[in-house]
Amino acid sequence: MPKKATELSKSVHASLRSAAKPVAPSPATRTPPKRTKPTQAELAKLAPIPEVLRPHLDILFVGINPGVVSGRKQLHFGNPQNFFWKGLYQSSLIPQNIAPEDGHKLWTNWNMSIVNLVQRTTPSTSDLSRLEMRDAVPDLCQKISEYKPKVVCFVGIGIYEIFAALTKPTPGLQPMVYDLSTSDGRQPPLRSLAPNETLNSNEQPQFAHLFVMPSTSGRTTTYQNPEKLMYFRQLKHIRDCVTASPPRPIDYSTLADLGPPTLSKYFSQQKK
Repeated sequence: MPKKATELSKSVHASLRSAAKPVAPSPATRTPPKRTKPTQAELAKLAPIPEVLRPHLDILFVGINPGVVSGRKQLHFGNPQNFFWKGLYQSSLIPQNIAPEDGHKLWTNWNMSIVNLVQRTTPSTSDLSRLEMRDAVPDLCQKISEYKPKVVCFVGIGIYEIFAALTKPTPGLQPMVYDLSTSDGRQPPLRSLAPNETLNSNEQPQFAHLFVMPSTSGRTTTYQNPEKLMYFRQLKHIRDCVTASPPRPIDYSTLADLGPPTLSKYFSQQKK
């Protein structure tokens, strides 16, 4: 065989051997390990996430219940995909961008705190029955009546739907307030806000404003993060109004400007 043909044959065989070798996937293309679904036994061992409360909080946030990541870490809104902590910072409700591990600063530095409607950890909120959520309402009412926050913010429209026994409530500032002067311990004492009624500046507030925002979970796709941020900005305006000295009326036109356009009709009705 001619020399050139021999060299060409060797080159072809070398190329074929090289092509036959398996190529290790790059780190960017490797399939991530599958998440293991927690067993019922593991979930049962997870303790409720600690709650720290004190009288006259500026805002009391109410979540629905801990997800698996939060339950394992024992942190409120502990999943890094959750928008809660980012929303607080980006709306200027808090001056620092903090991680869930620093969530205690919400209470120590900025007079806000977090509770859950249901304490039990579940992989999904769909694992909670409506009966279980309704049965948890009296405990939440007791916390609100005892500690008298200025604003109660429900982080999830479905939470307020259960709490107030409403069908498809509108997110944002609610026309009803929580009456702190009376409570039967079973149902939330909701009432209408009188014209020009504001929180007084003494140590015994008579009512708490109620605010509803979409869930900040990464699984909630009905509302994207830019729209969720609008609700955080509305909440900041409300917080600034009720903590002013003396407290000043909430400006509904400002809320309409800050909020999603879909709420403009709702807020125009409130201004009448």
